[in-house]
Amino acid sequence: MHPELVRRFHEPIRDEAARRYGLSPEQLTELAAFENFVYEAENDDGEGIILRISHSTRRTIDYTLGEVEFVRYLAAARIPIASPILSDSGQFVERIEDREPGSYFVATAFERAPGIVFDDAPPLKERYWKPPLFRDLGRLFARLHNRAVTYAPSSPRLKRQEWHEYDVVDIDRFAPPEERLVRERTAAIIARLNRLPRTPESYGLIHADLHMHNFCFAEGKITAFDFDNCEYAWFVKDIAVLLFYIARGEAREARDEAAAAFLGPFLEGYRELRRMEREWLAAVPDLLALQRSMNYALFHQYRDPAVLDESTLDRWGRFRRDIEADTPILQIDFTSY
Repeated sequence: MHPELVRRFHEPIRDEAARRYGLSPEQLTELAAFENFVYEAENDDGEGIILRISHSTRRTIDYTLGEVEFVRYLAAARIPIASPILSDSGQFVERIEDREPGSYFVATAFERAPGIVFDDAPPLKERYWKPPLFRDLGRLFARLHNRAVTYAPSSPRLKRQEWHEYDVVDIDRFAPPEERLVRERTAAIIARLNRLPRTPESYGLIHADLHMHNFCFAEGKITAFDFDNCEYAWFVKDIAVLLFYIARGEAREARDEAAAAFLGPFLEGYRELRRMEREWLAAVPDLLALQRSMNYALFHQYRDPAVLDESTLDRWGRFRRDIEADTPILQIDFTSY
């Protein structure tokens, strides 16, 4: 959880956010979340609601409205996503004042996606994590990207950030000063990515965090949610992020096999609806490496190494050594797909 959000947050903020969406605090169940306070509840009509609370130091009203507008644009095309819902006062985003002048909390609510969070249900994953589902995911990603090509924010103030503006891309802010090689490796990755073309067909607003914990599965159908990190980037970056977390979920020696088994069917589904040239797949190794560096920066942003157990410190030490050695996350020839 973001330290500033934890420092400022208190129960009356939660209770006021709930009230504005017609909920009582007793109805709320807190969910595990990394960058916001997130709650699940059921309203008086029996509808599932996800209530999300952030802070203006991280998400402003306009920036959140940019997310809401994009998600509604996707939903208008009947893409299976969790749509935002209105508060009792008819607002998609509610402002709740902080104790400090000029600062505030941002409350937003979304439909609860039907089914089960895929990554939270091992039996479900064991049964369905197979090529038919991989193809369905490919089709979903293609639909998201096709729709994004035609999206433009209704106002410049609602524009979401570019990929390089995400604070953890600036690893100098978070990596310890003595980790010179981590900084050099990450800077080289960013320099290579900055040389990639940015055309309307290759670059647009993406989810940027669509992995197994951010979609639900029910009756053979996938519903995506949590567009909190949506940003402007290459469409292939969405695919690289998913591959990164597929690899992270496997033992190191099994990562290539798992990713290869996934990528072929996924791209079959994707290419049914949208082109994905092999030249763009050549950028996946650098995009994977960027995600690794971002996760390493997030570790330093949200956790104090001085109070972590040895197991966690060892895991993140391996992370650092992989960055320094420029170790490929996946030993796959992506251009062969």
